[in-house]
Amino acid sequence: MSFNPAKWVRAGSCEAPYIRKTFTADDFTEARINICGLGFFQLYINGNRVSDHVLVPAWTDYEDRGKRRLLYPINDKFTHRIYYLSYDITSYLVKGKNGIGVLLGNGWYNQNKRNVEGDLWYDKPKLIFNIILKTKTGEEYVVSDETLKWTQSHVIENNIYFGEKHDLSLKLPDFSLSTFDDSSWKAVSILEDTHSIMELQTCPADKKIRTIKPTIVKRLNDSIIYDCGENTVGWVKLEYQGEDGGFVKVAHAEVLAEDNSSLSYDSAGGNDQIQTDTYINIPKNTILEPEFDWHGFRYFQVYGDAKPLEVAVIHTDIPVTSSFDSDNEMLNWLYKTMINTFLCNAHLGVPSDCPHRERLGYTGDGQLVCDTGMLLLGSRLFYKKWMQDIADCQDPNTGHVQHTAPFYGGGGGPGGWGCAIVEVPYRYYKHFGDKEILEKYYPHMVKYIEYLYNHSENGLVVSEEKGGWCLGEWCAPPHVMLPEPFINTYFYIKSMEKMKEIADVLNIPFQFDERIAFSKQALIDTYYDEKNNSFCGSVQGADAFALDLNIGNAEMLRNLVKKYNEAKVLDTGIFGTDVLIKVLFENGFAQTAFDLLTQDGYPSFAHMKNNGATTFWEDWHGKSSHNHPMFGACVKYLYYGLLGIKQNEGSVGFSSVTISPQFVNGLNHIKGEIETKSGKIAVELTKKISTADCYILIDGSIDASFKYNRNCRKLVIGKNRFTIEL
Repeated sequence: MSFNPAKWVRAGSCEAPYIRKTFTADDFTEARINICGLGFFQLYINGNRVSDHVLVPAWTDYEDRGKRRLLYPINDKFTHRIYYLSYDITSYLVKGKNGIGVLLGNGWYNQNKRNVEGDLWYDKPKLIFNIILKTKTGEEYVVSDETLKWTQSHVIENNIYFGEKHDLSLKLPDFSLSTFDDSSWKAVSILEDTHSIMELQTCPADKKIRTIKPTIVKRLNDSIIYDCGENTVGWVKLEYQGEDGGFVKVAHAEVLAEDNSSLSYDSAGGNDQIQTDTYINIPKNTILEPEFDWHGFRYFQVYGDAKPLEVAVIHTDIPVTSSFDSDNEMLNWLYKTMINTFLCNAHLGVPSDCPHRERLGYTGDGQLVCDTGMLLLGSRLFYKKWMQDIADCQDPNTGHVQHTAPFYGGGGGPGGWGCAIVEVPYRYYKHFGDKEILEKYYPHMVKYIEYLYNHSENGLVVSEEKGGWCLGEWCAPPHVMLPEPFINTYFYIKSMEKMKEIADVLNIPFQFDERIAFSKQALIDTYYDEKNNSFCGSVQGADAFALDLNIGNAEMLRNLVKKYNEAKVLDTGIFGTDVLIKVLFENGFAQTAFDLLTQDGYPSFAHMKNNGATTFWEDWHGKSSHNHPMFGACVKYLYYGLLGIKQNEGSVGFSSVTISPQFVNGLNHIKGEIETKSGKIAVELTKKISTADCYILIDGSIDASFKYNRNCRKLVIGKNRFTIEL
C-alpha cells in the first residue's frame, strides 16, 4: 500500500523517543492504523497500548546501508523490504480530540554497539503511520508529518545484545493522552523515502507467550542469583521494593560458575557482551521490565532492592502442533528440547542460530532445521516470511546466497548455507502444498546453482566469495575433518535433485542432469578409497553422505552400521548427524539410529541431557552456546523413523501417507501426533513380547495405509486399532 501523504519522521539523534500528536475524529464508523517504527515501536492511543505485540515490526534487510565496513567482504546487491503493522483502533478512539503516542527503540535498525560482523546498522529510529478514519461520506486521514513532536523517553540506552538502561524519572505514562502538555517538546524532522518495498506483516509477531516463576540459587552480599529452571528467552519482570530514587541491575547468563557464586557469561558472548538491564531513579513500588530487548538465559542476578515477579518468555507466536511421548526418557527429552530450542530462536520472523551471542538468521542452521520446524510447529507464515528474506539477500546477478538472512554478515559456506534458497521452499511445498512458492523461487534456485557451478572445479564446489569463509561441515568433534568441497558438493547435488522434482511439479524442463552425474563422479574420483570401500576415510559420517547420494554400496552401508554400533557415540557435525540418522532409518537400521540418539557417552545427546541441558548446545562439548537448534534437526526422525509417518511419492501436505513403524529394543511404548495441512495424524504403538498393539488416528482428508513387514492394510478416517505380529 501507499503511505502517501504520510512521511517518515525522526526524533533527532534520540535512540528511544516518545513521539506524539493530537487529532480530531468526528463521526467516524471505523478506524485503522498502518504503522511502522524502525527498529521497534510501541503504539499508544489515548493512554492505552494498542496490541499485545512486542518487538515489532519483523526484521528484514530494511534499506541500503551504503558501503560499510564488513568483516567478510560482500559486494552483492540486495532487495530491501520493510514490514508495517495494521491495527483496528476503532475502540481506542473517542469522538472529538484524541492523542496518539509512539515509543521507538533501536532494534536491528540502529544496533551499533556489537560490530563483530562489521558496521551493519542503518540509522537512528524512525516512524511512519497512516490512520484511516471511515466516515459516512468517505475517508479521512491522520498521518505522520511535521506536526509530530518528541522528547527523550525513560529508555536512555537500548541494544538487543547488551540490554537496556531506564531512567524512571523520565517515564511519562500519560504521554499519549490528548490532554498531555507537550509544549516543551521538539519538532520531528522529515526524512526522504528510501524506496524500500513496504509490505503488510503477515508473519506472526513476538509476544509474551508464558511466564516462569524463578527460584533462588544463592544470596550474596550485594545481589541474589535466580534460576528459571530451564534455558529460555525473554526478560525479568520485577517489583522495586526500596525507597524513591533507587537503582536495580539485572544480569543474565545461561550457566553458573562452578561454585554457583556468580554467573558465567562464556556461552552467551563473554564478559564483553553481558546481557544487562539497569534501572535508575526508581520510585517506590514501581514495576520494572525492558521495552525493546530480549535475553537468552537460564540464570539471572539481581542487584538492588527488587523482587522478581516472573520471567516473561518472549518469542514469535508460533503454536506447537505436535505431541510426543514414550517410555524412553531420552526420546522425550529430545522432543521437548527441540520444541524449546526452536521457540527460543524464533524472533521477529527469523529462525536464529542462538538468542544471545549472535542472534542471526544463519541460512545453514535454518535450512537444516526447517523440515523439523514445519513438522512440529504451526510455522507456515513464519517460514514464508523467512524465505522472502533469503531471496531478498540473494544477489540477482551472481546468484550468491548469503550466510545470514536478513543479511548481517556471518561465516558459512556455499553449500550447506546457500542451499537454503532450495531447501526451505522445497520443504515448504512438501508440508503445505503451495505450488506458487515453487514458481516464485525456482528462478532463484537456478541462479544459485549457476553460482555454485561458477565456483566449481572439475565438478567440485571449491570456493565462495573472496575473503570470506567457505565452510563445509560445522561443529564436528574434536574438529572438522571432512574436506569442504566434499560437503559443499553434496549440497550442490542434493539441491539439483530437489530442483528436478520441483521442475516436474512445475512442468518445466530440467537442465542439470549432466551436472548431477558429473559431480557425483567427481566425488567418487576424488574422495573414494576403493581398497577400503569408503569416502574420506569414513570419518564423521562421510559414508552416510555418499550413501544419501546413492554413490555408496551395500557393503559400505554394512560397514557404516558396524562402525557406529561399535562406537556407540556420534562423531558427526551439524549436517552429518542429520544425514547419518536419516540414512540409518531409511535403510532399516533403526536400532543403530535409536542407540545413537539415546545412549550415554561422549559425544552424545545424553551428554547434553546429563549435564542439565534443556536446549540443544552449539557444540557437543558444551563450552559454547547452550541454545542452538541445529543439532535438533534429527528429531523429525522420531516421527519419520520410529513412528513411521511418511508421505507417499507425489504427496504434499500429507495428503497421502503410509504409516510404517520401526520397532527397536529399549522402546516398548511410543506415541506421537502431528497437525498437517490435510488433517491430524496420531500414532501410538505398544510393543509386547511378540506382538504390538497399534492405535492410529487419521483425520481430515488424508489417504492413509499401514505397512509393517507383510502386514499391509488401508486405514480409515477416524480411529484404527489392531494388533500385529513382530
